Amino acid sequence: MPETLLLRTFLAVAAELSFQKAAQALHVAPSTVTSRIMALEEELGATLFTRSSRQVVLTEAGQRLVPHALQVTELAARTRRAVSGEEDASEVRLRVSETLGAFCLPPILRRFREACPATRVHLAVTSREGTASDLRRGRIDAALLLGEPFSAPGITVEALGREPLVVYTAPDGPLADSQDVGPDDLAGVPMVLTRHAWSVRSLMERVVGGDGMDMPGRVECASAVIVRGCVMAGLGVSVAPHFFVARQARRGLVRLLTWRGEPLSATILLARDRTRAASEPLKTALRMVREFFAQRGQSFQSGQSGQPGQPVSGRVHEKRR
Repeated sequence: MPETLLLRTFLAVAAELSFQKAAQALHVAPSTVTSRIMALEEELGATLFTRSSRQVVLTEAGQRLVPHALQVTELAARTRRAVSGEEDASEVRLRVSETLGAFCLPPILRRFREACPATRVHLAVTSREGTASDLRRGRIDAALLLGEPFSAPGITVEALGREPLVVYTAPDGPLADSQDVGPDDLAGVPMVLTRHAWSVRSLMERVVGGDGMDMPGRVECASAVIVRGCVMAGLGVSVAPHFFVARQARRGLVRLLTWRGEPLSATILLARDRTRAASEPLKTALRMVREFFAQRGQSFQSGQSGQPGQPVSGRVHEKRR
């Protein structure tokens, strides 16, 4: 059986489809990655990657090796934990969109703590960028994101519902005196945007148009909370999930602008690596996430939520190797 070090290196290259990026992730030289892959290919008697000046692609043999390499490396990790006495110290590692996590995780984790009191929970608040790679490499167990459905090799993406997005500004901010606004009204208006979170960039490019994204006075940052603060300070207009600004709107800190264009919404996405077996705590966490948004969808349908927008039924987007 190949050494786990060689298999971990193989999985890093398979996840990144780049020897250079795999080397960076493993903190070794690219030549080390190359020599390990050559050693693994020699031991198995098969070519695992085809390389050109532009891309690295898994061969059929490489694709067949991926699930077996995952099983071997996970077994090795469990063996190390058992020997060190950490076998019972389970953990769940989640990546969440900042706005979505702040909204749904407190009630979900309260229930989860009652069901799995000994399980450690690690939360990474970040965007979709790099999610598929981190799922395949086992850095995270699942991702809960707000955006548009996507596909990636080996990744299952489940749509749990849709959340309405709203255009908002300060009570005395840009467009605050408008009765309603449309795409044309946003042209030339200072905007405050997150760079990657829940695909707002692509959404705003569709709404305003690519040229409108380069208006003077635009502010960009990685934090939706900072964006909201900048809007409340009157620095511009932004877009956010309704739940993220609903409290501020009720308190008169922001004004929600009636949108004349096509309704704005984003999909709630739950992403997992389909080749990895879920632990019992992870199964519990995923069940509670699904139940939370199923109940939210029911409240939308019954009109109890008081929020605009309609949910969508769960769908699974999967691209198999």
